[in-house]
Amino acid sequence: MIFITNNTEFSLSFVDLPIFPESILILGLLTIIVTDSLDKGRDQLLLYRISLLSLLISMTLLLYQWDIKSFPVFFENIQVSIFSNIFRFFILICSLLSISLSIDYVRCTKTAMAEFSLFVSTASSGGMLLRSANDLVTIYVASECLGLSSYLLSGYAKRDVRSNEATMKFLSMGGLSSSLLIYGFSLSYGLSGGEIQLNKIVDGLLLNRMLDPFAIHISLMLVAAGMAFKLSLVPFHQWTPDVYEGV
Repeated sequence: MIFITNNTEFSLSFVDLPIFPESILILGLLTIIVTDSLDKGRDQLLLYRISLLSLLISMTLLLYQWDIKSFPVFFENIQVSIFSNIFRFFILICSLLSISLSIDYVRCTKTAMAEFSLFVSTASSGGMLLRSANDLVTIYVASECLGLSSYLLSGYAKRDVRSNEATMKFLSMGGLSSSLLIYGFSLSYGLSGGEIQLNKIVDGLLLNRMLDPFAIHISLMLVAAGMAFKLSLVPFHQWTPDVYEGV
């Protein structure tokens, strides 16, 4: 596969594709959906092994790609670097531990392993893509992929009233934060002259900072508030204790 960036042409094999680890996770969750749909009475340990196998393969591929130098790909929408790989690997480790430590609980409570594995894999792929995103569209889509899966995971115990309450509060606050975030992104897009890449947005805002500084400040505040809601930072953290109690 051939990529062109900054007028420089270089080739990568399919295994070296930067989002190949995320693609393995997506393939794994599709396999889980198909396997669960074909036989509802199938042993949940098979779904557990499929999810673990996809995570382990993704980790192996990420380690294989570790020495790839920093460069933008896919029209500069994704930025590959060792720094991003560190956090991608950390997300995979957290997902692996989450599934490994939850199998006994899932089997004892007789809840669905397919949905749990699906949500964890989706959240993992969204978090990994978010860490490498370099434009507003990819950042928003990846954050929503991570966020929506987290909303559903918080209400995984459907028979528990507290779990349902946690999901409603998490979904409401998540919708509010997404609204603030997308509106801040739209202002940044307009004020930067129609750019979506982060580096070009910064250059555009610096050029226009004397024309409309108030709008730039509003845009940055909206983006900061939207991110603060998602990260549960003070003073946007009031919803967090109720959600954690209900999970």
